[in-house]
Amino acid sequence: MTLPYMASIVERRSLAPPHATRKSYHLVLDLKGSGMRYQVGDSVGIYPENNEDEVEEMLKLVPGEDEVVQDRKGHREKWGVFLRKKANLNSINRKLVEVVAERNKSSFLKELLTGSDREAIKTYLTSFHLADFIEEHSIVFTPAELAPLLMPLLPRFYSVASSQEVVGDEVHLLVRDIQYEMRGKKRYGVASYQLCYKLPMGVPLVPVFHQPAHAFALTDDLSAPLIMIGPGTGVAPYRGFMQKRMKLESKGANWLFFGEWFESDHFFYREEWQKLVQENSLKLSTAFSRDQQHKIYVQHRMLEEADELFQWLEKGAYLYVCGDASKMAKDVEDALLEIIKTKGNRSEEAAHLYLKDLRAKKRYQRDVY
Repeated sequence: MTLPYMASIVERRSLAPPHATRKSYHLVLDLKGSGMRYQVGDSVGIYPENNEDEVEEMLKLVPGEDEVVQDRKGHREKWGVFLRKKANLNSINRKLVEVVAERNKSSFLKELLTGSDREAIKTYLTSFHLADFIEEHSIVFTPAELAPLLMPLLPRFYSVASSQEVVGDEVHLLVRDIQYEMRGKKRYGVASYQLCYKLPMGVPLVPVFHQPAHAFALTDDLSAPLIMIGPGTGVAPYRGFMQKRMKLESKGANWLFFGEWFESDHFFYREEWQKLVQENSLKLSTAFSRDQQHKIYVQHRMLEEADELFQWLEKGAYLYVCGDASKMAKDVEDALLEIIKTKGNRSEEAAHLYLKDLRAKKRYQRDVY
């Protein structure tokens, strides 16, 4: 476990209007005295605590708050503390399901676990919070029995949305407020609920540590063009990129592709991007998928601007992609390959080689999750 610095939240504001169906927040953490130095493109990790409602839900099902338990690695902790700080309460794992299948003599669970459909197993494991699973199968555990069967509560990572050259002993974050319903119960993201609502302002209660980027670094070439693709909260690092480039009076052109649901509700940092556009420091292409009947995403805007985008690449542009790995990153790469093929008059194989060369020169970098 990386030793954290206990930071305080000094600014927290919603980036969506009150009526928005989902919200995201801009947060500023105070790092004074931490000695923490980060670069744009880096992330910070935060050790969260579980929502108290879910902890209480578990203590009713498996009582014994002061009983000392031991986790998989042999660490000992009171059960109540373990549930709050160490245990993943938002999901279940195969090991727990195997134990329940054996105890309950459940043919359904045994068939699921021995079957070849991995997707079915994955879907099942992600369809429960821990308390829901225990209730569903009416299984009785003692704290000592259950603790080693649980997955650990892992840190959450957020791309820094600031440049330390500009903000000093602060780090700025863009945090999605995650709320959803599962099995008739309202559930919340573990870290996002804390950061957006629970933790008080100005009190050093946020356990934060620095996570350097391994392959997502802003080029030092101040004359090089940048193409930044970041739908949703994937736009966060580019705020830091632009802060740093403006501070260093970069002459390189900058182009941001940003996408979200609705322009009125989800145009994160709208005023900052528009100011840069007015200053001729940024070209901005947006895709708000739900503002019209047919969905429009960033890859569609890329294809619409294919001629100019390919010209930027030919002039030495560095291309960055940040955000969802499950679909967006592949769709964006497919669009890139199509642009390289059609505008560069290249075969499929040659387009892949072109992209491979960009990667080798660190001119195509991704931070996807």
